Order: sequence, then structure tokens, then C-alpha cells
Amino acid sequence: MVSEPRRGVRVAGFSLDEVREVAEMRAALEALALRNAFPHMTKAILDQAEEANRAGDRARDVKAWEQANRSFHRIILTPCGMPRLLKAIDDLHTASARFLFSGWRAEWEAPTDRDHRAILDALRAGQSEIAASVLARHVQTIGQKKLK
Repeated sequence: MVSEPRRGVRVAGFSLDEVREVAEMRAALEALALRNAFPHMTKAILDQAEEANRAGDRARDVKAWEQANRSFHRIILTPCGMPRLLKAIDDLHTASARFLFSGWRAEWEAPTDRDHRAILDALRAGQSEIAASVLARHVQTIGQKKLK
């Protein structure tokens, strides 16, 4: 929110630099969290993430997709056991959601998330560095999209 004298309060817009900053921060922090989560990853956690990914594929609107996407990321990152890091990532997810919702249009088709699939496949294969690399690239793509 931005307060303007004699004009009231309005929702602040987003610059491309702000979107890129959030994307870069998320990429670095989520890769760090995933590297620390990997030793604690279980089949049950990966199955839960798989279901969150499927929920995103079935989403009927942008809000449902964002909730499923956020859930996927939380599930694979929470085992890192680093509460401050997870809080910082959650704050950055909130900012990312604001960017997403600000550019949303009425017509919606849930995207199939190939990156989520690649992350899960790498984690299941024990390839933590590949998973972290795909995750970082995946998150950085939000910083490369044009604002509407």
C-alpha cells in the first residue's frame, strides 16, 4: 500500500526490478533450503509433493493454482528444519503471489508444471544438486516474465 497526501491509499504497482529481485532471492534461498531438506526427504514427503503438483494441474483458477504451487514448494522445503529460512521464503512467496495476481486475467488454464516433475524425479533418484538447480531456474523464471 502506498499513502499519497490528499489522494488516499492505493495498492503499489510492481517494477520489473522488484519482480526480478524477489525471483533471485527465492531462487537462492529455496535452493539452499532444498539442499538442507534433501537428507530428510522421505517417500511420503515426495508423494505429498506429487499430489500438490497434481492439484496444481487440476486447478480451475489462478488462486487454486497458486495455493497448490505454494504447497508443493513448502512440502519439499520444510524438511530443511530451518524456520528463519522458511519464513523468509514464505514472505517471498507472498510477494510472488501478489505479482501473479496483479497480472491475472479472467481466462485461466492451469499450466502443467514440468519443472516440478523434474524436481521430483531428481529427488527420487537421489540427485539433490540437479533438483536444487532445476528449482533455482524454475523460480527465476518469474523474474523473466513481462509485467502486464
